[in-house]
Amino acid sequence: MNNIVILEQTLLPDAWKPLLLKGIVLLVLGIFCLAFPFAALNVGAYLIAVLLLFVSIAALFSGFAAFGEPKATWWMILLGIIGIIIALASFIHPEGMIWIATVFIGIVALLSGVTDVISAFSRGLSAGQRILMLILGIIGIIIGLFFLLFPEEGAPVLTLVLGILLAIAGIVSLIQGYVYKKEFATLVE
Repeated sequence: MNNIVILEQTLLPDAWKPLLLKGIVLLVLGIFCLAFPFAALNVGAYLIAVLLLFVSIAALFSGFAAFGEPKATWWMILLGIIGIIIALASFIHPEGMIWIATVFIGIVALLSGVTDVISAFSRGLSAGQRILMLILGIIGIIIGLFFLLFPEEGAPVLTLVLGILLAIAGIVSLIQGYVYKKEFATLVE
């Protein structure tokens, strides 16, 4: 016996507005990153520092609250203190946080690239998958090395790429909002 479930979706008349708002915000952020990459880097560094400060304070309080388990307790307290120190240093010198983030992204890209290259030679892959995995791995290694060797140049590149991606996402969201509004108008008529 086959059961068929039909899901009915009702379209809301004002649902295009959040898409439009999202599109405008993303487009403005993308243009900001493209027009003012160094200001965007500083704003990003301060936002990361604020997030790190809150997470570190939570870890510190978590360590003090769990005094029944010495290993977890002292590690949480130590991580909280280290995080608070890094966050405060980031407020004083945001370029340090930018440098750390760029190096971290470089390490992740390098490790990802090496993993892809190794995976390209594993069993069970077709020739096309093997070539694609090898190409992606080599690109990852090159990007990782670039960010690790030249973090001062890598950070603005990241900001420009982020600006392009945000602008594209904003345009897509604006188009989605327009299409949604147009489809709703034709359904109502």
